[in-house]
Amino acid sequence: MESIAFYLLKSALWLAGFTLIYLLFLRKERFFRLKRAYLVAGVVMSLFLPLVTIHYNVELPAPVVPDAQAATMAQAINPQTAAEQHEQKSPLTMFFLIYAVGLVFFLFRTLLHLFSLYRTMRTGSVSRTGDAVMVKTEKYTSAFSFFNYVFINPSVSEKEAREILNHEMVHLKQKHWFDLLLVEMMSLIQWMNPFAWIYSALVRQNHENLADEEALQSTSDPAGYRAALLNQVFNARLISLSNSFNFSFYTNRFDMMKKKTYSPYRKLKLLLVLPLMAGMLLAFASPRFVYAETVSTSELTISQPASLIQNSVRGVVFREDGTPFPGVTVNVSGTSLSVITDGSGHFEFKGIPENVVLVFTYKGYKYLPLNPVTKKEMIVRMEPDPNWVDPAVIKPDTSVKQKPRQMVVVDGVITDLTLSEVIAKMENDLGIAKSLTFNEAREKYGEKGAAGVIEIYSREKAKELGMTVPLRRRSQGDFPTFRGNFYTTFNDWVISRTKYPPEAAAAGIEGWAHVSFTVEPDGTISNIKPKGTTNPLLANALAEVIKTSPPWEPPKNPGMNEPFTSEITANFSLPDKVGGGEVFVVVEKMPVYPGGDEALFKFIYENVRYPAEAKEQGIQGKVILRFMVASDGAVEDISVVKGVHPLLDAEAVRVMSILPHWTPGTQGGKPVNVWYSVPVSFSLSSGEETQK
Repeated sequence: MESIAFYLLKSALWLAGFTLIYLLFLRKERFFRLKRAYLVAGVVMSLFLPLVTIHYNVELPAPVVPDAQAATMAQAINPQTAAEQHEQKSPLTMFFLIYAVGLVFFLFRTLLHLFSLYRTMRTGSVSRTGDAVMVKTEKYTSAFSFFNYVFINPSVSEKEAREILNHEMVHLKQKHWFDLLLVEMMSLIQWMNPFAWIYSALVRQNHENLADEEALQSTSDPAGYRAALLNQVFNARLISLSNSFNFSFYTNRFDMMKKKTYSPYRKLKLLLVLPLMAGMLLAFASPRFVYAETVSTSELTISQPASLIQNSVRGVVFREDGTPFPGVTVNVSGTSLSVITDGSGHFEFKGIPENVVLVFTYKGYKYLPLNPVTKKEMIVRMEPDPNWVDPAVIKPDTSVKQKPRQMVVVDGVITDLTLSEVIAKMENDLGIAKSLTFNEAREKYGEKGAAGVIEIYSREKAKELGMTVPLRRRSQGDFPTFRGNFYTTFNDWVISRTKYPPEAAAAGIEGWAHVSFTVEPDGTISNIKPKGTTNPLLANALAEVIKTSPPWEPPKNPGMNEPFTSEITANFSLPDKVGGGEVFVVVEKMPVYPGGDEALFKFIYENVRYPAEAKEQGIQGKVILRFMVASDGAVEDISVVKGVHPLLDAEAVRVMSILPHWTPGTQGGKPVNVWYSVPVSFSLSSGEETQK
């Protein structure tokens, strides 16, 4: 309903603009045929241009969202309570009620006039003159034409009737009825817009000028023609679908009949419509954001946003006694970026987004959130947590051995560097990263891989081994397009055509649905499959629509014409609503947790409970979660982007699911859905410590 109301508003503004240009600059001009073309084009464009939206790209540094190649998909705005929806939609419902009543009234009035004309044609005296059918009736005192029918009062003299017929034949020959049908349809659609009725009158005025111009050229008695016109002056108004001989009688109409010579350059006034159109299109233009891209595989996602991220941060961490502190975990809020301080306590981020918080954590020490400093080296001092108790003191277990560090293998060569150090060193040369399971690591690398192994391949080595290296699509020209538009428009196309599955509605199934797909180099769609825990009935409803996609166009950059994977996300709400709306990665005002990022990490730190079974099995690692902060501030659609173990994954999701409402992000002053990503780290010391 909102989209229809917005369409009517834009259509009314377009028509108002065309009307004002005509009234101010064209009304008294004598190039009637060009003016007719202008008026007809104005009607058509006011009906269709509101459907056109110009997009302009805004490139923004995006928070890292480790996911498939396209993580910014369309989905529904979160449903509100029934009372809130009623309160918000009540004015809009009232508007459409009034609009519908007016539309029915004017439509009924038009049909009533048409029926009256039909009865007159059946009962009047009818005769044919050339292509025209003349109907003589006393019902109408003023002569007029309707399609190829000309209605004349029998009291009109033969000479006057001849001049009237001469005039009306011009209307018939030039098919002015087509213009009148257009303006009648426009007037019905925009009956609330006063400019619609003014525009309709202007069209008929120009018709009379066209008919006068040609009729005067063909008549042998110009004075008699003018006299016949004067005799028709004071007569009743007729329906809008007809051309009345005396319509719009004003003194300037006689001036228009005079032969005058004007400069042909006056026709250039028509070009004044160009700045009007440009201004209107820009006024309704919509920004389209281009976000930082990610590098991903099905098993591990390594983000590479350095080229689009703005700030670099480095510093050193000290213990309470002033000695360097190695092994401290430094997380960047809202992203999956994380490093561990080296042997001298130093840490460094090549680039991080703006408006984030660095969170320093270490077992036995207080959780420490700090704002990043970019202009100088940060000096960080950790403080012991007096409430922390070493589990080893409570329950000594000498059988537990110190676990070795996770091993990193680069292009088949074991390295002593940490994962973050390898990523920083390889930069854009990073190709594929693969995390081996514990069994795979031990089988391939023996006891060296007991703590886990990450295999990293450079882009060149990965291609040499026949691996598919994800492309780094950095600009709009690197992406395939859907019907000439940016690929995200496909989201709205799919959502608008998706029907709620009857089987799902009958079973009371609702919720979020995710379906990924691949655009092949030839523009066809393949590899359509559900993601995560999507219900098969809901996923199939989206998949069936995706299969009907017309061919896509390849990227403007030919070097990027390789398979492109994206995702459609929709919200199915009972009884039969399938919602759609863009979910942003970066917005003008990002969502904020109550109290900020410091409070968010504190909440996670205080509420995570290490699963007992995971402790016993020595399972540890970092779980990366992605969730949506909905337009009402609710945390929804939580998913595990990078998991460690079902036990740890489930605990991380549980904590995230109990988060209180956020202050939602806004775009253009309106609350919108925004993706957010948070890492939750689980680590053990003597078998039991949790670190977030």
